[in-house]
Amino acid sequence: MNAVDTAAGVTPRRADLRTFDRVVAAALMPVGPAAVAVIRFVIPFEPVGESVTADPDAQRLVMALGVAATFTMVPGLYAALRLLRRGSPRLTAWTAAILVPAYLAMLAGGMDAATMAAYDAGFTPAEMDRLNMAMWMLPSTMVFGVVFVIGHIVGTVLLGVTMIVSRTTSILVGVAMAISQPLHFVALVVFQSRMLDLIAWGTTSVCMGVLAWHVLRTPNDEWDLPPLPARPARR
Repeated sequence: MNAVDTAAGVTPRRADLRTFDRVVAAALMPVGPAAVAVIRFVIPFEPVGESVTADPDAQRLVMALGVAATFTMVPGLYAALRLLRRGSPRLTAWTAAILVPAYLAMLAGGMDAATMAAYDAGFTPAEMDRLNMAMWMLPSTMVFGVVFVIGHIVGTVLLGVTMIVSRTTSILVGVAMAISQPLHFVALVVFQSRMLDLIAWGTTSVCMGVLAWHVLRTPNDEWDLPPLPARPARR
């Protein structure tokens, strides 16, 4: 506002950034799960030391995608929960209580960074495996692992149920979200299939993309309260 307006006592307007908020939120929502989908497809097999030594570029890709996941998983989830909470506040609260800690635990272990650093430091494959095992035996790593494994599966199922109950998306999209992470568990534990794991996390990403589309279509007044009126300028 210029000096003339200030002198005349014209009331300034606060910036209304709700449209900007929605666009940024929608852009972030599918990125994290998509990054994890590719990570699950390229991540080195056990034994880690031998796999990373044979193909260090795959581990470097894991690290790069991990950065993208770190900065988008929780903000994207928050945007989804914000969209769903009016239609089903109680289920949304339960989903947040389970899924947010799970996503934070997934990103907190530092296992991939330690493996990459060990390779760059010249560790032998056997030494890298010993380091990897020692890190898994740390109590904090065990806590992160349990919270992530249980939380992201149960939380994603609840997220899909919340999508259905709140009537935000079609039942088909909600069901797809609900089964995506149980499918990831089956792919990892039962079939040890990278392609099935890619499909599982890819399904999560696509469903988040559908939610992102609904965020873009949400009116500003339903997304958030408008900014408060600015105080009148002094004469």
